[in-house]
This record gives sequence, C-alpha cells and structure tokens, in this order.
Amino acid sequence: MNPDLIEFYRARLDADAASVRDCIESHEPNVSEVDLDEIAARRAVLDAYERALAQADDQAAGLGLAVRYLAAHHSGHADYREEFRPPSRT
Repeated sequence: MNPDLIEFYRARLDADAASVRDCIESHEPNVSEVDLDEIAARRAVLDAYERALAQADDQAAGLGLAVRYLAAHHSGHADYREEFRPPSRT
C-alpha cells in the first residue's frame, strides 16, 4: 500500500474540485458540472484502489497502476514524488 500516493492524489482531487466549483460560481467559460463529474470518477477509482488494498483484493495492483497514471497529471506539483511515477508506456 502506498498511503502517501493516496494522500497526495486525494489532496489534488480536492484542490481540483474546489477550483472547478470556484470557476462555476464565477461563471467562467469552459468550466461546468462535467468537470466535477470527471473529478468524481477519478475519486471513485482512488476509493476502489483504497478498498482493494484494505481487502487484499486481486484488483489492487491494476487499480494502483491506474491511480499512478492519473496522479502523474500532477507530476509538476511540489509534493509529487518520483516513486509515484508509473512505468513508461512503451
């Protein structure tokens, strides 16, 4: 289990959701509830990974890889660690 990855990615999703809500409230163009739905879908993958780890489920490895790919979107963040980086997609 990589609790640091889970904590890092959950914090990024929370920040992304807050930013989208602020943009929606400010009536900024090109931001909508769809963006919140996408964040909710990513959060669902993260939650499934966390549950699979807690239950020693066979799906944990695949979900963990998916979370690593999703979290890589935030690789420019100061708290991102190289250990979170997924394997190369070659």
